[in-house]
Amino acid sequence: MMKLLKRTFGVKTPVAACLLVLTGLTTRAQVVSQELKADVNRSAGLNYALPIEKKIKDTPAPPGKMPFYINHYGCPSPYYFKDSAAYVAPCTIFAKADSLGKLTRLGRDVKRRLDLLRQDAHERNGELTAKGVAQSRALMRQMMERLPDAFVPDGYYSGRSVVQNNCILTMQEAMIQLSASHHPLSYNTRSSHRENKFMNPQDRLLTVNRVDSLTMARYQRFCSLNSVAGRLMESLFNDQNYVVSHIDPAELSRQLFILAGSIQHTGLAGTVTLYDIFDAGEIHRHWKMLNAWNYINYGACETNGGHQPYLQRSVLRNMIHLGDSAMKRATPMSHFRYTHEQVVLSLACLMELDDCGLETDNFDALEENGWADYRIAPLGGSIVMIHYRSGTDDPDVLVKVLLNGHEARLPIQTDCAPYYHWHDVKNYYLRKLYRYENARF
Repeated sequence: MMKLLKRTFGVKTPVAACLLVLTGLTTRAQVVSQELKADVNRSAGLNYALPIEKKIKDTPAPPGKMPFYINHYGCPSPYYFKDSAAYVAPCTIFAKADSLGKLTRLGRDVKRRLDLLRQDAHERNGELTAKGVAQSRALMRQMMERLPDAFVPDGYYSGRSVVQNNCILTMQEAMIQLSASHHPLSYNTRSSHRENKFMNPQDRLLTVNRVDSLTMARYQRFCSLNSVAGRLMESLFNDQNYVVSHIDPAELSRQLFILAGSIQHTGLAGTVTLYDIFDAGEIHRHWKMLNAWNYINYGACETNGGHQPYLQRSVLRNMIHLGDSAMKRATPMSHFRYTHEQVVLSLACLMELDDCGLETDNFDALEENGWADYRIAPLGGSIVMIHYRSGTDDPDVLVKVLLNGHEARLPIQTDCAPYYHWHDVKNYYLRKLYRYENARF
């Protein structure tokens, strides 16, 4: 905490200023707690489905400025798990326990619900749910309604996806909606491994250092302090000696919690739930553990060096390159890219959108500082950079970034927020990437 205060105010921090910061942190932590209580599905983290808001208010662009280029990086819409083991593993545990008479009445009912989830997902690995299809189309429709000047018959529109079923289907549904507009728009789509360098880049050095021994030890301690499995096991199994001998309580509790968050995407939502087997405190602590794990892997976690967001440096460079290239076009252009939610999460951290660039080695500080995975990269979430100009010869192009549909704050000075001067944005990010690459190589 003192590290955060010193970084904010300097070493000689006035008491009043410290109290002000502490009050702000407490408020932000309370907001996260309230958000989880208001919609328990948010506790699913990256598996939370971004809700479709009826209308999002936009800050008017400066006089004369019109959108001419949209660069979109989106997460897949709600889908069935890509690996059926997410359903099979807990179902197998409950089936064996039931055959031996080790389940309580609640345990037998949970087994019934798990079987329903498994049947619903059978042979649908990575397939969009009906909610996912509807969400993908609705998000494209919403963007077209918000930016009508950017969608014209003589514009250029392309869809790109990583080679992953859920991402490809999300792209297809969005582009179908694009073509269903009141005036015909032509587009092209592609899904290819050749484009991974700016849609799903790999970096062996960063990946190897992601979860080192020190980071894992600290995370395991954090999880032990937030342990939630004991009461749940007693409510599901009537023989705790059986639990000790045959079950990993922490892992089973985690599996059930993950499945609880996935039900919101399916036709079973509203009739089947697993959240009722957890109390409010357990739900909150489960989310804290998932949130911390996502921060370690994709955020600027100081414990493992704070460099994981730089995995997306080629993505950010490509965004800058295309932003410059688009200025040569006389008509609007849009690139819609669909990739893994983890890519969008780490890109948001690299770009330091809103609170995403948080640097800390304290996992408890995440909630205090508003770093919440469900806010950054939920299913259907996106980072959209929109370029504005008054004409093809306009020397002062402006950009606005939307994070999940809302105007985002960038770590850059501007006199027209939430709009930023393109040359300032480009220079800031290029310098940031240069400093990292210069230090590394």
